[in-house]
Amino acid sequence: MADQEAAQVDPPKKRMVKRRPARKQVEHGQIEKREPQQTGQTYNMWYHKWAGGDKYDSMGVQEKAQTRVDIKKDAGYTRADAGGNKYICLFFARGCCPYGQECTYLHRLPPRAHVLPDASLDVFGREKHAGYRDDMGGVGSFSRQNRTLYIGRIKETRDTPEIVEEHFSEFGEIERIKVLTNRGVAFVTYVQELNAQFAKEAMMHQSLDNDEVLNVRWATEDPNPAAKRKEHKRLLTEGEKGIQVSLDPEFVQRVRELDELEGKV
Repeated sequence: MADQEAAQVDPPKKRMVKRRPARKQVEHGQIEKREPQQTGQTYNMWYHKWAGGDKYDSMGVQEKAQTRVDIKKDAGYTRADAGGNKYICLFFARGCCPYGQECTYLHRLPPRAHVLPDASLDVFGREKHAGYRDDMGGVGSFSRQNRTLYIGRIKETRDTPEIVEEHFSEFGEIERIKVLTNRGVAFVTYVQELNAQFAKEAMMHQSLDNDEVLNVRWATEDPNPAAKRKEHKRLLTEGEKGIQVSLDPEFVQRVRELDELEGKV
């Protein structure tokens, strides 16, 4: 009898996980529009800086960003999740999107396996260029994969490496961090390039723990021959993995069987 009653007990209901909508980071009109101070004779609209003046003037007029993204609080679903848009909201990364769940771009970090529809665009859907800007700022280049950020204007302490890791690891898995002692500079290399693109926008003009105003740019290519060989090997491995994913499993199995018959395996 007891066995029959146990058999009639309904199985426990599977708990449904309710996804969280993205919140509005700011209200419309909340951000104060700041005009760039004139430090030269001519304003370059592409570089967003003045030319013809003291090149060091622009270093002294950098202001701290008014907003900063908090991934744990701000990330959530938007219209882009249902609409199929693969690009992330630039203003979300900067902490100042007023649309929340109504935004037509994604409000989250790029997943590890995230693949963009067009390799000539960055994670925000902005067009890359053939080469880098002279100051290594901006969107970047499609000529090479760059996973490393240059972080300048750091106020150094004994715990600088740990502080840098604490702030930048919020935006993705970090492969390595290198701090140039007594120079206020660090290099942060992410496992994925898309995370580096996100972190560059998220941390530009932000502070770490000492009220500095960071200068975040793309790092130049490492001239070390060993580093170049390592990066070349990594790119080859990634390419092979990408080809394997795109191949038909049945076709791959047939090729393996032929190799075994011919004694190649």
